[in-house]
Amino acid sequence: FFRVAFHWSEAEAFTGGVVPSDLTEKLDPHRVAMRGTNAAKPRCVALCGEVGVAAHCGIYEQRPSVCREVMPAWEFGVASPQCDKARIRHGMQPLTRADFS
Repeated sequence: FFRVAFHWSEAEAFTGGVVPSDLTEKLDPHRVAMRGTNAAKPRCVALCGEVGVAAHCGIYEQRPSVCREVMPAWEFGVASPQCDKARIRHGMQPLTRADFS
């Protein structure tokens, strides 16, 4: 649901980056974005499956820092406005504390 933008160094092996560079596109001199996320209806090129049914990140261990920072709501006992917003955009209810009890 969001544009996934991050510093280009995360996609360059020579700097220790692990995000596959062929899955990114240049935004400006300092940032790249995951392909597909800089669109009116974003869908990350690394997203596999159908949202709301069975979906997962195809590069989970190599995902960019911005993706690592977004936590599912309530999984660790706290709300996640980003998670809620994305779920609502895809026609799903926000997660509640009860979903993880």
